[in-house]
Amino acid sequence: MSGERWDRFWDSKEDLAAVYASSPRVLGTLLDVLDPVGARILEIGAGTGRDSAALAARGARAVALDASPRSLALVSRVHPTLVGRGIVGGDAFHLPFRDAAFDAVFHQGVLEHFGNPAAFLHENLRVTRPGGLLVVDVPQTWHPWTLLKRAAIRVDRWFAGWETDFTIDRLERLVRGVGYEVVGAYGDWMVPSLTYRLVREGARRSGLELPLEPAGPEPLRRARRALRERLLESPAARRLAHTIGVVGRKPGPVRGPGD
Repeated sequence: MSGERWDRFWDSKEDLAAVYASSPRVLGTLLDVLDPVGARILEIGAGTGRDSAALAARGARAVALDASPRSLALVSRVHPTLVGRGIVGGDAFHLPFRDAAFDAVFHQGVLEHFGNPAAFLHENLRVTRPGGLLVVDVPQTWHPWTLLKRAAIRVDRWFAGWETDFTIDRLERLVRGVGYEVVGAYGDWMVPSLTYRLVREGARRSGLELPLEPAGPEPLRRARRALRERLLESPAARRLAHTIGVVGRKPGPVRGPGD
């Protein structure tokens, strides 16, 4: 996705309250695998910067990097605690940081926009310290929406222009291939569903504002949440879910944050 296309995308998202947050699974996974206090953590393709801000609030030295000036302006406006060292413009293939600068690197919905993911991940590895971590979250191939997405891409109707998708096996091979050890993996579904999000976006373009999440009886919503949690615990989630994630560890001694 070109920088100009991303700028147009973020120009249309001035009202942050109308923008869906990142999946909590990514932030939750990071917090499961490292102590954020004092940790140097890089988010690539930060978008709204919500995850970086949440990590900073927990004591991390978080850095939100994005190639889009509009995204960076949005992050600066809504997350003033990151202004200064915490907001950086840059190219994910030529990160403006020294080797081994970070205890952890993460990105969600970013890797799929590039045709050379191995080069992208090699640069992640370069700035990860020995013993440091990577969390990468991408669309999963064997999901019904993949067919619709590919059809939209063919007629240039997909919001991101071009993107790909990954099976869990392919993603793990990529992460291992650049030099990380794979230490975890998961599958996840969007909440609310992608179907509802697309309906809401279509309604918005017609002048009708729908709530961020569909309304419904609370018992039904609780039942759906419980079912989702059970599904996420199944190994099949990694092969059927809408998105998948892999946790990698750079070989080397495990140290405390910021050592």
